[in-house]
Amino acid sequence: MAEHLSDEEQLENLKKWWREYGVIAITVVALSIGGYFGSVFYKERQQTQAEEASVLYQQMMEIALVSPNQILDDTQYQLVAGLASQLKSSFSSSQYARYAALLMAKIFVEKNDLDAAAGELKWALNDADEGLELVIKLRLARIEASRGNIDLALTMIGDIDAGTMASAYSETQGDFHLMKEDKVSAYNFYLQSLSQSL
Repeated sequence: MAEHLSDEEQLENLKKWWREYGVIAITVVALSIGGYFGSVFYKERQQTQAEEASVLYQQMMEIALVSPNQILDDTQYQLVAGLASQLKSSFSSSQYARYAALLMAKIFVEKNDLDAAAGELKWALNDADEGLELVIKLRLARIEASRGNIDLALTMIGDIDAGTMASAYSETQGDFHLMKEDKVSAYNFYLQSLSQSL
């Protein structure tokens, strides 16, 4: 009889617990399962998008490949520009979109459209990783120097901690000073660049 009462008490305690915590328990289990499958779905989606962006960028690179001292013909340019636009709109958070913008900037420089090149570089600068950011800033400064804004170009790269690109930054500053016909400063920056590359 005592065991039977004990079973009934246990059943009553379980019912009481279920009334108090049942909804919370179901919610916790559902959130855990949902979170797990959501995480798996998100990772798979990220991987799929990265693969799609990679394929588009590879196509872009293959079309843009030309012999030295040649530029893209109109058909190649239209195809490359279309792929770059697709990468920038559909995969804007990927590094492939930034690489596409860098390639378009290079093409615009070859076409002597410095405004369009600067626009591509400024777009690529948003959310670029640190290493790519250094490359982009250096290229933007070179575009300004090409426009004749040498003092602005020097200001753009003068106070940047260039890390592993310090030698390239110093060499570029030397180039800019040489453009200003300041041979002493140019020489000093070239020496600095040489010492940073060792």
